[in-house]
Formats: sequence, C-alpha cells, structure tokens
Amino acid sequence: MTTEVVAPPRCQACLSTDIQVHPASRRTGLVIHECRGCGLHALAERPELDDLVELLDVDRDWFAGWVERTRGDVIDSSHAQVLDRLATMVGTGDDRSLFDVGAGEGGFLAMARDKGFRPAGNDVATGAIDLARERNGIELFMGDLSTLGDIGQYDVVTMWCVLAHVPDGNRLLSDALELLKPGGVLYLQTPRWSAMDTAGMAAHDVTKGRSTRITDRRLALHHMALHTPTSMRTNLERLGYEIVSIEPKVRYSLNTADYLGSLGVGQKAAERLAKPIDKLLERDLFFRNVIDVYARRPH
Repeated sequence: MTTEVVAPPRCQACLSTDIQVHPASRRTGLVIHECRGCGLHALAERPELDDLVELLDVDRDWFAGWVERTRGDVIDSSHAQVLDRLATMVGTGDDRSLFDVGAGEGGFLAMARDKGFRPAGNDVATGAIDLARERNGIELFMGDLSTLGDIGQYDVVTMWCVLAHVPDGNRLLSDALELLKPGGVLYLQTPRWSAMDTAGMAAHDVTKGRSTRITDRRLALHHMALHTPTSMRTNLERLGYEIVSIEPKVRYSLNTADYLGSLGVGQKAAERLAKPIDKLLERDLFFRNVIDVYARRPH
C-alpha cells in the first residue's frame, strides 16, 4: 500500500512554501493562500486557461456595457501618463513598436498610435476584438501570447490589469519577456494588496469565512492574485527582468457607485457614498489599489 505525497502549496511569485491557508469563503467556497515571505495573496485553486478563455469570451454588447461603467477620464489620463513615460524610456521615432496584452476595446492602443507608436495587441474575448475594430480601427490578435510567434519584436509590452486575470502569471510574464527586444520595456498595472484588503481579510478570518464582502470582491476569478511591491519585484527578477520602478497608485477605473455595488452596497447607499469617495480619489487620498511597474528585458 502506497501513501500519496501531497506537495505543499507554493507561492507563484517567490516560490516559498511558507503559506498561510485562510478559511474558505462560505459564500463562494474559494480559499485564499497568503505567502508569508513576499505577501502575495492568491486563490488556492484556479481554472485551466482554456476554461477561463471560454468564460471570458463575451460578445460585443456585453463588452460595450462594461466600458460604459468605467471612469473614462481616469483611464485616458493614466494611459497618457504611461505613454509619455514610455516614450522617454524607448526614445522617439516612427519605428517604436508596442504590444498591449489583453487590449480590450483598444483605447490605449489608439492613443499609442496617436503618439507615434506602431500598435499591436491581443485579447481572448471576441466582443473586445469587435469593439476595438469598430471604435478605434485597431485589429487585435485573437488568442493568448503562447500562440504568438513575434519573439523579440517589440520595444514595449504593456498589461493593464491583466496579470491578475490569468491562472499562470509566471507563464504570462515569461511570454511577455520573449516578445520584447533586448532592452525593451514592460509596463504593467496590477491590483495591489492594500490596507482595505488587510481589514477585509481580518473580518474573513475572525468569522471563519462568513464575513467575506471585501475578500470575495477582491480575490475571485477576475482577480486571482493580489501582489505587493515585494512579491512583484521578486517575481519579475526571478523570471529575468530588470526592475526600473514599482509604485503603488490610487487608480479606480470603475465608476465608484458600481464598485460599491460590487461590494454588496445597496444602490441608494452607493450613490450617497460615491460623492465623498470621489472627492478623496481626486485628492489621491484613498486606498492605493494598484501597482504600476516598469521593467526591462536585459540587453
């Protein structure tokens, strides 16, 4: 008679096995692993990539409805700031190439095109591809990076809140590294483990998975991992990137009332709370919910 040996859980970022396993959510059944080494919080079980692609393959109308719920001014301002910084890092000229991973409706690529970059990108949702073509004249590649053969062809690779959406972040980051020319720049924005999440996790733990309003919203199939600056640096350096900067940011792309609604706040209460929260957001005085990362492929 043989006894099956079960491997201990391992952190995707730093590969540590010093993992705290939090109680399962009573509402969703999902379990969160916390790395005591680098602070990464991630779902214990994640779907296969093919199953996730099927789940995310929404139509054009669904995707357009989602775009309407976002804060367009915040998104446009963020896009412009990032593109201006990227331009200082890769220089000027019409031959600068940029690949946006999970490009959505193509607004970022359209702005990159207007600023002199040669744009390219991909998505796994047919609705996003249709909308990018319709609204911005951008033709996206359909599929994940592993099926793309453009090795070493791009000056810049970007990811706007894509890393948290995939089951295997290491594979995505490795594929992105292969797309870059030597010296090329990776920019990514990804959700950050913040003080709000720490408070939500405390409520989750003390109630043994019953009070999970925050953790169910922040760690789910749409956010399978929340990084810290330490976990992000460790992850990228281990895969071969050279870090330029890692900066926590206040950047909420979803309309505030819709975001509060996703936390289970009623419509009227969400509308009342949205105004004071928006004022805090305008003054950069709210939870720093994302990380901005710039890194290079070594020469």
